[in-house]
Amino acid sequence: MTTNAARTRRKSTPPLASPTVQAWELGLRLRERREEVGMTAVAAGRASGITQAYISGVEAGRVKLPGDRLAQLVKIYEIDPADAAELEGLRVGAMQRAWWHQYSQLFPADFLRFLGYEAGASHVCSYHNELVDGLLQTEAYARAVIRGGNTYVRLTEMDRRIAARMARQRRLGGDHPLRLTTVITEGALRQQVGGPEVMRAQLDHLDRLLTERPEQIEIRVMPFAAGAHPALGGPFQILSFPSPRLPDLVWQEVLTSSDIIDQSSRVADYTMTFAEARERALGSDESLALIRRIAKEMT
Repeated sequence: MTTNAARTRRKSTPPLASPTVQAWELGLRLRERREEVGMTAVAAGRASGITQAYISGVEAGRVKLPGDRLAQLVKIYEIDPADAAELEGLRVGAMQRAWWHQYSQLFPADFLRFLGYEAGASHVCSYHNELVDGLLQTEAYARAVIRGGNTYVRLTEMDRRIAARMARQRRLGGDHPLRLTTVITEGALRQQVGGPEVMRAQLDHLDRLLTERPEQIEIRVMPFAAGAHPALGGPFQILSFPSPRLPDLVWQEVLTSSDIIDQSSRVADYTMTFAEARERALGSDESLALIRRIAKEMT
């Protein structure tokens, strides 16, 4: 059974309101408990009268769990009342309809799942070699990116895609604001997405964020002079979560594919790569100075 110390530690970091993350934690905790009592997913399915595939889907956070089914598993796994109450809270949270569901026809399932993870993350570390992080984009910059970078996007979808990107940025505010640490290349800052005027406004926006929220948002610029560095290649994001039960995840998106990476060894590789890239990038003050200098050049 879960120790009192572990339970106290979990309560000290309240979960953020993301159905995706709550379903994920619910599944992880049920799987951990099933393994603690020495049951296979097949045996758990037989004991509860449901299929092994259903048990596995719940444990992966991809299948919703009705209250009566959770009550069955609580009894079978001999989960104590305090833990059962926490699991029920996660189950109820996982059943909620999140803001990104209204965009389900615009985006693939993997991206919608990423939005759910991002909405429940406490810290994101990102590397971007060509574009400003979506969480930091102005509306005009985002419009230029979507218009110029996705030939398959219909004009009728443009406003909704921009609205979705702006909705993601709500995580930078609220009671539990997301911390963001990003490494961005100098080339991304000089690429005149939307033209000089749009880019100047985007750089000024970064300046304001760094000036007003230095403890929440960190931007390190990888200068041209850095040469080859560990993160050369496509962009990626490492997501960390408030619950100590949840491991870090990596989101990687390139031209023709995207991937949520959860294998611990691969996540560790990305974490080390990001740490090394951050060390090779300019410091915070130097990065801000370079952003301001490039902004002045956008005339």
